[in-house]
Amino acid sequence: MEVQELRLYNLLQYENDVVPVVGLNLEKDKNLSLVQIQQGNSKIPVHSQQLKPIRLTSEWLSKFGFKESYRSDSRIRYDLPNFGKYDFDLSKDKILEGFLYFGNYIRCHYIHQLQNLHFVLTGKELKVESN
Repeated sequence: MEVQELRLYNLLQYENDVVPVVGLNLEKDKNLSLVQIQQGNSKIPVHSQQLKPIRLTSEWLSKFGFKESYRSDSRIRYDLPNFGKYDFDLSKDKILEGFLYFGNYIRCHYIHQLQNLHFVLTGKELKVESN
């Protein structure tokens, strides 16, 4: 992963854990790509290349509070109140897939991309809902 793709609180995979980013190295003089993550109760620095993005799935959308609102043979739509819609295109072409924004699809392959998009559009963090 590249540090430039990340924001605080992005969820990523480190080893076998899903971890949030809690700090970023912003020193341009030192060509370091250190990211601070929280693993359990510990905050640890890791090289950004040790982190892996997490594929965006319907399970993750549900964890973020999206609700399935439409299903057909070709598409599944999820809605998040006060935010918008996310479609999964089940066809091989994947033309109608992504976050629907003013009639255009913005494709997010990974959950950190959706978290970043949500923050840009709302100014709020997209968080996992607790049950």
